[in-house]
Amino acid sequence: MADLITIGLAKIEVGNKGVNDAMGTTLAVIGNTAEGSCTIETSDPEITEFFVEEKEGPIHTAIKQGQTTISFQLAAPDLAQCEAVFGGEYDEEDDTWTYPVSAVAIEKSVKITPKEGLIFAIPRARISAKFTGQFGRSDTLKVEVTILVLQPANNAPSMTLSLVA
Repeated sequence: MADLITIGLAKIEVGNKGVNDAMGTTLAVIGNTAEGSCTIETSDPEITEFFVEEKEGPIHTAIKQGQTTISFQLAAPDLAQCEAVFGGEYDEEDDTWTYPVSAVAIEKSVKITPKEGLIFAIPRARISAKFTGQFGRSDTLKVEVTILVLQPANNAPSMTLSLVA
């Protein structure tokens, strides 16, 4: 078998979660991703050791799994994309989007498909966003999106990886 390499980005899809936080079955491409902006990072696990006076080593070690975060920038976001990642309300008839009055907790299923390699299917993810970029000739307005991988209900796996066909 050849070496497995995950490279490039084909699409990022988002959709409603399934029953009991199962992977959503109807996902749609969120938009175009700014070149070189999609990253994934898992923080180190948190390790807590418990000691007693009578022993040199720990009597127990507790390990808390690190969190996985995926970030990317939407290039040339439209109003429907703003509603999808910020919340608020998009009025198709008036072609306006109203920014939310307060922070909105957006939980969706997310699937990230590279050009080749490993597909990441995330049944439950928290999505947050912020505007970034410039109003000028050398850059464009972008929306930076952060996806935090969450634990689904019933202690189901937080991610499933498969291979690009």
